Amino acid sequence: MIPTYSDKIVLRAEHVDFKRNLRMDVLFRLFQEAAIAHTEELGMGRSKTLDRGFLWVIASERVLVRRLPKYDEEIELISYPGSTLHYFFPRHYIVRSLSGEILIEGNAIWTLIDEKSRELIEPKANKIKIEGGEKGNELPSVMAIPMPPLTKSFKGIAEYSLVDLNGHLNNASYVDLCLDSIGLKEMKDKCVKEIAILFRKEIPMGAEFEVSYEQQKNTYYFKNDFFHCKVVLEEDQ
Repeated sequence: MIPTYSDKIVLRAEHVDFKRNLRMDVLFRLFQEAAIAHTEELGMGRSKTLDRGFLWVIASERVLVRRLPKYDEEIELISYPGSTLHYFFPRHYIVRSLSGEILIEGNAIWTLIDEKSRELIEPKANKIKIEGGEKGNELPSVMAIPMPPLTKSFKGIAEYSLVDLNGHLNNASYVDLCLDSIGLKEMKDKCVKEIAILFRKEIPMGAEFEVSYEQQKNTYYFKNDFFHCKVVLEEDQ
């Protein structure tokens, strides 16, 4: 039996945007917290990783939105580990209403790096093991994001408020940077349908960076040496 984590959450003001929809950065942070909590439950928490100088990081992440939950709505967040692929730990996510409607599907590929060297950690050699598996209907992980020619760009800095306990730009902060660059008019008239991100290397605290991007209809592409990202919007219903 695949071990499964579940948590019920009532969406408050800090969870939603000006349209009272669940914010994307909040969704990504909820996914992170679910993964951390479940890893603790499975006996592979901070005593086996962080306290030994090993950091959990994300190599890729994808979400597909069927319907965005609203302010004051109670949702259930479900998460379970997939089959470990040597250095990589897939994790699957589902957000559903209390009536059982699937609202959001997601997945992430987690891996471990050494806090000092920033090199990959060999899980088996360090007795880190998470049992999991697939149920057969999971959202496929993102493996590549083909890019069109990118004609626009914006600059950023890994500011204090954007950095997490690993000392680098948090994955939810990447989402905010990309969505902010799309523009207020688009975000007023449309909502997020899909986000896919590949993380190529870290953006450490204080680092300056430039991101190239392009719009093709309702799809936005973002790229630099650190990450590739695709955001798909759809018209508000």
